[in-house]
Amino acid sequence: MNKKNTERLFKKYPDLFKHRDDMMASLMCFGFECGDGWYDLINQLCGDISKWYNTNRGGIPDDFYVVQVKEKFGSLRFYITAAPKEIHDMISVAEQKSYFICEKCGKEGKMFYRDELPWIMTLCDKCLDKHFEERFGRKRNKDEDFISDWQKENKAPFKIIKV
Repeated sequence: MNKKNTERLFKKYPDLFKHRDDMMASLMCFGFECGDGWYDLINQLCGDISKWYNTNRGGIPDDFYVVQVKEKFGSLRFYITAAPKEIHDMISVAEQKSYFICEKCGKEGKMFYRDELPWIMTLCDKCLDKHFEERFGRKRNKDEDFISDWQKENKAPFKIIKV
């Protein structure tokens, strides 16, 4: 995530990211390790967590904070210290939503598996096309282009993973 969006979230939710500069307590010193397309999803999740704690516990406990936020296997991962089931449920919902939101731009996306790296990404068609052009220097043919030799040999262009 870019520095501007990172700082906006840190400033808006200081109680959630209170240990962001302490590498021994949190990996948030590295920022949000995902694309800007998930900014709204993360912002909504942080707001929901803050609201739940303020409503049900009179504020965010001193021992609660976010440890790491990143992309893994094409979806959002939001790691925290110990929390009630309601908070974990909110995180699960946000993580599931991320499978359908382009990590780059925030529009509706799909999961794509890049066999060459290997890597799984959630992108919209436009961002996938841009990624393909940056990687290979030409436009993607949706029916014929392959990322790896295995995909070419098995006639399997950009595999879409359904969750």
